[in-house]
Amino acid sequence: MLLDLVVATMRPAVPELDSRESLATYLGSYTDRIDEKVGVFLGYPKTASEFDIIYERRACERFASASVIKLVIQYALYADYDGDLEKLRTVRSPSRENCVGGSGVLNLFDDPTVTLEDLARAMIAISDNTATNELIDVLGWGRINDSADTLGMSQTALQRKMMVGLEETGLDSGDDVHRPDDRPVNVTSPRDCARFFADFVHRETLSCSAYDRMKVPLRNQNFTEMFPRYIPSEIELCHKTGFLPTAALDTGVLFADNPLVFSVFVDQTNRDSDGADIIAEIGDAVYTFLQ
Repeated sequence: MLLDLVVATMRPAVPELDSRESLATYLGSYTDRIDEKVGVFLGYPKTASEFDIIYERRACERFASASVIKLVIQYALYADYDGDLEKLRTVRSPSRENCVGGSGVLNLFDDPTVTLEDLARAMIAISDNTATNELIDVLGWGRINDSADTLGMSQTALQRKMMVGLEETGLDSGDDVHRPDDRPVNVTSPRDCARFFADFVHRETLSCSAYDRMKVPLRNQNFTEMFPRYIPSEIELCHKTGFLPTAALDTGVLFADNPLVFSVFVDQTNRDSDGADIIAEIGDAVYTFLQ
């Protein structure tokens, strides 16, 4: 009860949004007022590649993906093992070089031994960077980027492991994937991530069992302070977040009367702004529209 009261007190005022036009007008006005670079895609997936679009802004532009790139790694793993999903019980110990800081807990263990599916679930639900780096070695760079192509994610590319070269940057170990100027970054776009979740909704390229297993960590995402912040917890929502020192991202699917796919990326933030707050307020507006 007390928590509900605190959230209600902090929740920003949102006008009545009873039509697509009013939602689009509100979001356009909202994003025009802020200095950050904002990318948005909202739509009902008609198929794995076609949408009934509600609103989009810079939806096809590339953004540094942060941990959102882990969605493609998850897909590549289940695609590779879809013929025999029980092989995901194969046990593996992450190599020392893959044990890095940032998000996750596997780097804190002495010689962790986990299954491939454990790695996948840790990578998504708690955004474990060590698990991610180990799965990149399991699958290979080419296989992962081929999976992005399979899903029509033409603006998406995995170009580096998580937290590589952290000691060279002076960034705190709590920061997520950093991006020094002289190294490539992982990239994606709001529409590309919408394509991932459209395929997830329509189950067009993998078996139903594979999608059921992929859903477990997406439904139990540990970071809920962005798009779902003001959405009641009983509303089903599968998503993945990402953070950088100057950016925040959240993308997923909200299961209302019709599944609604969303991607909200905020870049070029500074000390006076919070990308997570911006994404939360957009999520609040979308939920108001759906009620």
